[in-house]
Amino acid sequence: MGNAISSLFDQDEVLRQWKEAERSIEVAKLKQKLVIKRTGWKTVRIFVSSTFRDFHAEREVLVKQVFPDLRAWCSSRRIHLVECDLRWGVPKDTASEDTLRICLGELDRCYEDNILPFFLNMTSERCGWVPGKDDVPKSLAKEYHWVFGLSVTEMEIMHGAYRRDNPNSLFAIREDTFVETVPDDRKDDFVDSNPVAPQKTQMLKKRLHGRFPDERVFRYSCNFAGIDEGTGKVNLDGLRQFAQTVFEFFKGRIEDQYPLDTSTKLDPYQVHKEQQEAFMKSRSAVVIGRDGVINRITSRLRYSSYSILLVGAPGSGKSSIMARIADVCGRHKQSEKTISFEGYRIFYHFVGAVPGSTDTENMLRRMLREMEICNDSNMPKDFEEAAQLVRCVLANENTRRTVIIIDALNQLDDADPSVMLSWLPREFSPSVTCVFSTVIDTSTHRFLMGSGGEDVFEEHRVSALDMNSRKDIVDEVLGQYGKKLDKQQMNQLLSKSSSENPLWLSIACEELRIFGVFEQVTEKIGSLEDNLPRLLSQVFDRCEKENGGNLLVATVCLLEASKTGLLEVELLSILGGEEHTDHDEDSQEPWKRSPHVLPAMKWAVVYRGLRSFLRPFGDSEEGRLDFYHRSLSKAVRQKYFNQEVEEGDEKEDGEEREGVNDDDDKSLSWHKKLADHFEHDEHIDRKVEEYPYQLCKINDKERLAVCLSEWEIFDKLYNPDYSNQLLAYWRNVDDTYTRMETCYTMKIDELRASSPNHEIFSRRLFQIAKLYVQSGLFEKARALLDEAIHLEQDELGNRPENMADILDTYGELCVEISKRHDFVTEEHREDIKPAIKYRRESVELRKTLEECPQQKYKLGLTLMRLSFNLNTWIECGGDETLSISEAESLYKDFIEQAINIFEESEDDGNLAEAIMTKALVYPRGDAERLDLFLYAERLCLGAYGMECKLMTRILSNIGIFYEDQKDFKRSYEYFVDCKLLSIRVFGENHPTTISAKRTLEDPVYQSIASNNPYYVGMGRQLRAFRAAGPRRAMRAAKCSIL
Repeated sequence: MGNAISSLFDQDEVLRQWKEAERSIEVAKLKQKLVIKRTGWKTVRIFVSSTFRDFHAEREVLVKQVFPDLRAWCSSRRIHLVECDLRWGVPKDTASEDTLRICLGELDRCYEDNILPFFLNMTSERCGWVPGKDDVPKSLAKEYHWVFGLSVTEMEIMHGAYRRDNPNSLFAIREDTFVETVPDDRKDDFVDSNPVAPQKTQMLKKRLHGRFPDERVFRYSCNFAGIDEGTGKVNLDGLRQFAQTVFEFFKGRIEDQYPLDTSTKLDPYQVHKEQQEAFMKSRSAVVIGRDGVINRITSRLRYSSYSILLVGAPGSGKSSIMARIADVCGRHKQSEKTISFEGYRIFYHFVGAVPGSTDTENMLRRMLREMEICNDSNMPKDFEEAAQLVRCVLANENTRRTVIIIDALNQLDDADPSVMLSWLPREFSPSVTCVFSTVIDTSTHRFLMGSGGEDVFEEHRVSALDMNSRKDIVDEVLGQYGKKLDKQQMNQLLSKSSSENPLWLSIACEELRIFGVFEQVTEKIGSLEDNLPRLLSQVFDRCEKENGGNLLVATVCLLEASKTGLLEVELLSILGGEEHTDHDEDSQEPWKRSPHVLPAMKWAVVYRGLRSFLRPFGDSEEGRLDFYHRSLSKAVRQKYFNQEVEEGDEKEDGEEREGVNDDDDKSLSWHKKLADHFEHDEHIDRKVEEYPYQLCKINDKERLAVCLSEWEIFDKLYNPDYSNQLLAYWRNVDDTYTRMETCYTMKIDELRASSPNHEIFSRRLFQIAKLYVQSGLFEKARALLDEAIHLEQDELGNRPENMADILDTYGELCVEISKRHDFVTEEHREDIKPAIKYRRESVELRKTLEECPQQKYKLGLTLMRLSFNLNTWIECGGDETLSISEAESLYKDFIEQAINIFEESEDDGNLAEAIMTKALVYPRGDAERLDLFLYAERLCLGAYGMECKLMTRILSNIGIFYEDQKDFKRSYEYFVDCKLLSIRVFGENHPTTISAKRTLEDPVYQSIASNNPYYVGMGRQLRAFRAAGPRRAMRAAKCSIL
């Protein structure tokens, strides 16, 4: 009788719980189908929910069969699949708010990434742990609408599927007859000892069938199949239907929610705009202690002819200031306040704030779209076209009034500011005002202010926080969580000098917030390091203890060792191997790629500890992770890599992370792991980004040579103008390029022997020949060009565009060969004569082609180079085939045509070379010649920066000018700079470098060198350039010369 009453009581209580659960339903039936069209990569998470002891076999099938197959299918559709398999459960005796939040927090991540989670639940005869009221803090109960009496698994069902009728949810119910096949001594694994379990599991199954359609709730049968000798776990037979059903369901749901519809694409520009707006609103909500600088900048925007450059130390609050400025401009645009931006376009972009925002090309495309300059039909196809168009728009006086706000320019992807910022015009239109921010004293800051920026940008520096602002920030941050410091504690915290930095202060407040011993708060404040990197080191110490130990260390070390951040799926793969190997850090053996993937439960712990320090990176939503602040990078290098970093030496985003690479440097083992991982990566863009870089870091020359010889890698790194990165990698193999020649000769021979497609073979011959010209392998280049010409003539019908390219390159080869002579003499004539012939033929062919920007650009290049060759011909004295007067006439005509082409397109880089070439028409020693050389130097600095091929020629020409003037001390300085720059651009053994070294062997310069042993060269040009007010000088030079 008593048992019957107890059973009825249990049933009533279970029914009461579910009635309460039913009242928390948010969506009775989902009426609208969720479809998110996309073109790029997307991360999809599948959350696996069940009790643990009884579903080991099913989870093994999922992890080892279903998910690998589903991952392969997803990869073919540009989707990264991440399964959230919290394999080890939450034992009752270790219950805490932290462990409950990990379970439900992973579901929250699924909501964040996929709007509605992809959710799989498996149910049988166990109900699992049922937390009591003492186990669930009030804050967590309120946040997740906790229904007391439900198990953790049932609450996962409620949160992940039940309350919102989630169409991405699937429920697998194992038939209870299975238990009859299990031996008695193993039944405890499959039957719950809780007396209320039968009522709870039956009620759950009933509710699932009632809430969801039959196709989302399926039953399956299986049988006991013995004990696994290795694990001691029960094996099951008959799970094929289970595996197939799960696979097909999620394949269908992922396809439905994320179709690759090329006909109706989701507008990526609108997506980015909304993401940027969300970030701006969140960052501008609370900005304390910065009213002064915000008011100064916004008041200047309407009435100043200057653009604004905001600079400050890392973590000084620049992004919040920029967000408030963007918000003020946007609100004033729609209001009638005194400072009004009515009629203005307001474009803002926060670099590093959302996925894809560090990509300069994506930013420029979005700018053109929002300024209504371009739509999908006429959007520039590559970075160069986009940069050129933006330059023209920002300089055009007819451009509508516009304010452009860009935060964190130093975090854009490209490490070279001259490339990254090549979209900036020499002079802005009066109708365009810009507000940029960057970390102070970075290469970006120096570039902007060092290339005439003082005539364009009004610099505002972010000052340290005053004491009242610091107090307000502490009260605001801690007050959100109901915490407050007393007066003594506040004074103790703010007395630390680093509290003037908002980033230090926010991290310190977070450390205090999560500190659980109230009686020791004062002691905790005293223990906080008064230095940002060292405070972060303390945070890492805590995270190691609380959030994954060695796995957390591995995560931050891998991120720091990477060149451009890591995809989450890459991290999980590498960390899985880290967990299952005893790899010796000092071993020289390659680290073997592991078949294991880090379990989701362990990654959830690590990710939770690091989440606030990571930022999205790379293509939109592709799931790449990197450090949000470079201060974290510095802390990792100091703490884990044993690298001493000078105070203030903050690593800039976009720059390659340089290691010390000595015996004490602990980064090498992490570079090895990354090299071994990316060696087999099928994602070619990621492989090119990381693999060669990692091989250079570990000095693995053999694998680097093999890598660079792969055509897929070659195609990504080759540049017809100058393959700077490709050749730099090859110099890590062999500074003489001997190994490069051997490898590419072998690749060409393989193609020749395989009876290749003639068009493909011709293209490869031309590319490798061009690379050989760039690297100084002239005779090998000549042989390949000859073969390419014969192939075009004999098999491909003399295609005009291709022949023009080959002939122009042949002319370039002849010119490079002529540089073996240190001085222009009649001996040059035999080398220059064919160069002129080939390039004149190239010009004639280009004039027959349909005019388009690309062909016009190529024509300008050939005309400019031909002009240079004609000048050399004139200095050689000419001959009966082309007299000096004929050559002079052609020279002047061709160089003016080239200058006009580059002026029209605002191509400052090639305009610099054309101006330098025009200078040669003036007599040696003529002041006009020097003015043009200096103008070319300034244009080159603005377009390419100091380290480029063109700058070596300009420095050499200026040195020759002073040599003609007998000012040998000044010519010596330019020749030294030319030699040092040639080493950095070309390498020690390139013919250009050898020629530059030979110039300095002249007794006159040897004498100067002996009297100036401390002159180190470089940098002098930039310093002089800044001091001279170069932008004013450039405008004056342009008016007087052109």
